[in-house]
Amino acid sequence: MVNLFDTNMDPELKNSILEHINRCFDCQKEYHNALEIISMLKPKLQPNAPFLLKQNIMNQLKMENTEMKAQDPKVKKFSPRFKRILLVAAVLAATMVIIPIVNNNTSVFNSTARAANSLIDNSIRATQLVKSMIVKLKVRTLPNDNFSLVGPDYEMVNHSIYKQFGNPHKWRVEKPGRVVVCNGEFQYMHIVGMQEFYKAPSYHNLIEDFELYLEPEKILIKEQYNLKKDGSALTMEVKNGLVYLAVTHKAQGDFTNEYMLNTSIEESHNRREYVFDNDTKLLRGLKIYLIEGEKETLIVNLESIEYNVDIDPTLFALHIPQGQECIDLAAVPKGEVFTNITSKQAAEILCKGLSQKDWLLVAPALINYGPNGELSSDMKEKLGGLTLLQLGEPFKSGQYPGEFVPYEVRLKSGRIVKHNLALRNDNPNKVWLVDGGF
Repeated sequence: MVNLFDTNMDPELKNSILEHINRCFDCQKEYHNALEIISMLKPKLQPNAPFLLKQNIMNQLKMENTEMKAQDPKVKKFSPRFKRILLVAAVLAATMVIIPIVNNNTSVFNSTARAANSLIDNSIRATQLVKSMIVKLKVRTLPNDNFSLVGPDYEMVNHSIYKQFGNPHKWRVEKPGRVVVCNGEFQYMHIVGMQEFYKAPSYHNLIEDFELYLEPEKILIKEQYNLKKDGSALTMEVKNGLVYLAVTHKAQGDFTNEYMLNTSIEESHNRREYVFDNDTKLLRGLKIYLIEGEKETLIVNLESIEYNVDIDPTLFALHIPQGQECIDLAAVPKGEVFTNITSKQAAEILCKGLSQKDWLLVAPALINYGPNGELSSDMKEKLGGLTLLQLGEPFKSGQYPGEFVPYEVRLKSGRIVKHNLALRNDNPNKVWLVDGGF
C-alpha cells in the first residue's frame, strides 16, 4: 500500500492495488487511515533554506535509489504492526516532501496572511482539546436532498451537528428530510420522505461537504492550505474580543460545462467569513456567501457552536423499523449488462428497461434507489412504461466523478421530462450506477 503514495508509481500496479483495496474491508480501513494522516499532518513551519537544498536532496535520493536497485533483492516478512509503522513512515515522508521552502524576500505570505496563519495555528491547537460539540446552522438547500446541495434560490433549512470526540468518534448530522449517524464503526442514513435506510463503513462520506464541519480543525487546516495558494483574497480584523477572517475562493472542478457550478460549496465561487474568540481562539461563527458576478447570496450561516457539552448517547444510533431493509453502500455492485459500455449506452439500456417494465434488467444500475436495485412501488408506477424521446451526448462538470447524460422522456402520464441522468462507474466492477437525475 505504501506504493500508492509514490507519485512515480506504475499505473498498472496502482490500479491493481486499488482494486484489492476496494474489495478488502481491512485494507480499506488502513488506506483511509493513511489518507487521514496525510490530511491532518500539514507542516506548521516554513523553514528558510538555500535555494538548491530541495534539488540536492532529490539528487541524493535518486543516487541511493539506484544503489538499492543494484543490490540483490531479499524477501522479508514483516509483522502487521511493523507494516503499519512502515506505512505511517511512508506517509510522513510524503508529507515532508511538500514542506514549502520560503525565501524571506518573497511575498508568498504578506503580513495579513501571516497573522491569519498564526490565528489558524492557535485555533487548531485549541480545537484539538475539545471533547464534544453541538453545532446549529442554516443552509440554503432542499430538506430531503444531499447534504452538499446548495443553491441561491433555495430556502434556508435548519441543520444540527452533534459530535463526540474520542475513540471512536461518534456523530450525528440532521436536517428535516435526512439524518446520518455514525457509531464509530458504521454510518446509517435515513431519507425521511422515502423511508429509505442506508448503511456504510465509518470512512464512507454520506454527508459530502458536511464532513468538514465535523472537525473544525480540518476546516482550518484546509483554509491554512488555501492561504498559501495564489488568487485568494483575504481580510482580517479584531473587534470587541472577536477575530473576523474572510477568505474568497474560486469554484473547484472542471467547468467546461457549467451544469454543476454553484450547486455545492466547493463548486461555487464563494466568500467564507470566520469568527473566532480572541481569547480561546475557538471558532464561534461562519458565514458562506455564494458569488455570482456582483451578487452575493448567504448560503451557510453557522449560528452557534457549543463546546464540551453533554450529548445524549442515543443520538448516535438510528432506529430502523423491524423488517425494514437497509441498503449496504459498501456492497460491490454486479451487472455485466452495465459494464464495458459508455454512459450513454447505459442510459439507453436503462430507459429501455423502464419502458418495458423489465425491473430485473435495470436493477444492477439502481442499487442506490432500493435494496438490490428494487424500485419502490411509487417509482415503478411513475417510471414504468415511459417513452424515450431523445438522449444527448455525455458531459462532465464540476467535481462529480461520473458523467451526465441529457435525456428527454414522456412518462406514462403524458408528462414530458427533460433532465440530466447522473451516472458513475467508479466501483471495482466498473458498473454504471444511476446517481441522480430521475
